[in-house]
Amino acid sequence: MKKGFVMVLGALALTACSEKPGYTITGTVSDADLNGEYIYLSMLGEEDMPIDSALVENDAFYFEGLQEKPIVASLTFADGVILEEKELGGGFDPFEPWFLLDNSSKLTVYLDDNSVVTGTSENNDLTTYMQLLDDIYEDHPELLEQLNSGDDAGISAAEDAIEALDAKAASVHKLYLKSHSNSPLAANAFFNFRYVLPVDLQQEIVSGAGDVFKAYPGIDKRIEHLAILDKVAIGKIFTDFEMPDTKGKNHLLSEYVGNGKVTLIDFWASWCPPCRRSIPHLREVYAANKDKGFEIVGVSLDRTKEAWEKGIADLQITWPQLSDVQYWKNAGAALYGVNSIPHTVLVDKDGTIIAKNLHGEALDAKLKEIL
Repeated sequence: MKKGFVMVLGALALTACSEKPGYTITGTVSDADLNGEYIYLSMLGEEDMPIDSALVENDAFYFEGLQEKPIVASLTFADGVILEEKELGGGFDPFEPWFLLDNSSKLTVYLDDNSVVTGTSENNDLTTYMQLLDDIYEDHPELLEQLNSGDDAGISAAEDAIEALDAKAASVHKLYLKSHSNSPLAANAFFNFRYVLPVDLQQEIVSGAGDVFKAYPGIDKRIEHLAILDKVAIGKIFTDFEMPDTKGKNHLLSEYVGNGKVTLIDFWASWCPPCRRSIPHLREVYAANKDKGFEIVGVSLDRTKEAWEKGIADLQITWPQLSDVQYWKNAGAALYGVNSIPHTVLVDKDGTIIAKNLHGEALDAKLKEIL
């Protein structure tokens, strides 16, 4: 018995010694046109840093190497190689997944419209998460086309459908991000989806995140942005700023806000199609309520004064307008954490922020309630 046990231990020791340290990535591609192309293994972070490359032959490729510490890595082809990329609302970009790579990684990768990376529990979880998002956003490309159709009814229906998809995806994001609160993979996902994650969910994720999550590149900037949003959250007093009108005269926002009128601050731009579509309804709202203690003040993110003035004239805007014509560097937009437009902030008579991003019927209903 003892001799047999010693022999087994010896065999295990030989097996362990024969294992080559380092990672391996065994990959296959679904598109034979990728044969003869090079695929690149890169490190994600502040900027992608190439680590290695491999030639795709017979629908397959292979990487092996040593990695001193775990990194978030990606597989990509050169620009223009993937000719039929889909517009996805969630998930991996077609044929270009990302994953956790370390010396214990023995990964299997299948590259397709919906890529699959397996081999470690963290990567398995990420792949499941991404596949759930891809399933939710299956109809997203068609809805984006509908948004640009020019048909008002179709545009409205597409906007409602996308909003419903985003709400469904939020629950998937929450489950994954909260259960991987100290993972660099989850941090990368959080950063990638920062523009679609509800702000309250982002704040919840960050408040429970570990040091590894918070140290991931870009997360510190996001935490700063969330702090700005907290200052102008619903229930807080509006933040004042000074900005010129079309004649170059400086005005404080407080000339229009918090002085006894319910005021809608409308961040917009003449180059923004959704903004332009929202203006006709705002004109109706303004005409119906301006004599009832309601005001609108527009803050434009235009690039030039000429484009801004032309937009005001073309859209027949009659309410006060302010802009420093600094595009996305608009100082007022920075104070309010604006990263998409149109963005509206509804402020009560005493200067308290009472709602955000109300449009259409939702704005009508809110004004009917408070005026």
